Amino acid sequence: MLRLLALPIELLRIAFYALQGLIDALRGQNRLSQEFSVLVNAPRDAVWRISTADHLVLEGPPLLELSREPVPDSDGLWLTRILVSGQPRGQTVSRELMRDEVQGVIISEVVAHELSVPPEGGRNAKSRFKIEVAAQGTTLTMSSELTARAFRDRIIYPLALRRMATLIKQKCEAEVGTHSRIAGLANHGLVLSVLALLSFCYLFGWREGLLLAIVVAIHEAGHVAAMLMAGVGVRGIYLIPFFGGAAVPKTAYRTEGRLGFIALMGPGFSLIPTLALFMMYRSIGGADLLQAVQMFAIINAANLLPIYPLDGGLILNALIGSVSRSFAQIVGWIGVLAGLGLGLYFQSFLIGVPFLLFALQRYLSNSQVLQLERLSAAGGLALASASTATFVLYVYVIRAGWAI
Repeated sequence: MLRLLALPIELLRIAFYALQGLIDALRGQNRLSQEFSVLVNAPRDAVWRISTADHLVLEGPPLLELSREPVPDSDGLWLTRILVSGQPRGQTVSRELMRDEVQGVIISEVVAHELSVPPEGGRNAKSRFKIEVAAQGTTLTMSSELTARAFRDRIIYPLALRRMATLIKQKCEAEVGTHSRIAGLANHGLVLSVLALLSFCYLFGWREGLLLAIVVAIHEAGHVAAMLMAGVGVRGIYLIPFFGGAAVPKTAYRTEGRLGFIALMGPGFSLIPTLALFMMYRSIGGADLLQAVQMFAIINAANLLPIYPLDGGLILNALIGSVSRSFAQIVGWIGVLAGLGLGLYFQSFLIGVPFLLFALQRYLSNSQVLQLERLSAAGGLALASASTATFVLYVYVIRAGWAI
């Protein structure tokens, strides 16, 4: 919850770095230097051990996972893979110029390599990591230099530096037991879900708000079931205030088929209670039953619309991404812009603000993800048919309810 409250501050930082980047660009300053320090309430040895681990999982949201391994048949090169919420987002190849545990210093530079995604592109990035004993713990300082090759570089790199140092601080303090228990409680998924329930009740009244929470929870349970069936594991399921819910995978999907299947199972699993309630209503009637049926059907049908990042948009992305990754990115942008258009049309902040954040995220990441294993023709046909049939069933239930 505290991370959600920090969202306006994060947006202000983005605006600040954008303005600073614009000024630097107008002045022709393309070599960027950033530095950020945090005080970690943990012993120096623990900070060094955790920060330099070859596999590091940093709690978000979003969940950030870093792993590194030597590049085969290379002279001291290391491949670092980056996953966000279980999805591969990039990988870089770097060379260590210095590693001194006694001084607590690591200096490395990114090198151009065919394994880099996205390509290094002449950024000539160099990073420095330093830990020092302080009066109240350990000071962790991270700095970097690079040549900007796109305007987003001027925003991404200072944000990433700050974010990485903060997440490492939280990881170290959590492992040694010195983290703030109050902050940990405030960020607990159960507290977040309770606040989400209260936000739903505030918007729609307690009965409709409670019903909406149940609908969202069952929908997310479908995603969780699919994650377990696909073998990617589940890190958590949350209700999100004023927005809905999210199920977070533990590991990467790896294939477009898994991505599409997990996206479909949210509305697919919700068909069971939807049709059961609809049959009960046809048998015994009742306004409350009809309201529940309509809410189940409308929310899940809306989630199947081909608008990124709704479930339907993810399914469409998996289908198109199996044919052309670049075209899938274009379609994804069209979906995000369509969501922004809906927010403007209905004059709804609840619709517009999330899609504005999605658009900002896609711009800053340059829509970069690693290529997932493609769907076969038969798998793509099965996914498209199942998602279409699910959507048609929901539309049938909605129309039948309206007719009644």
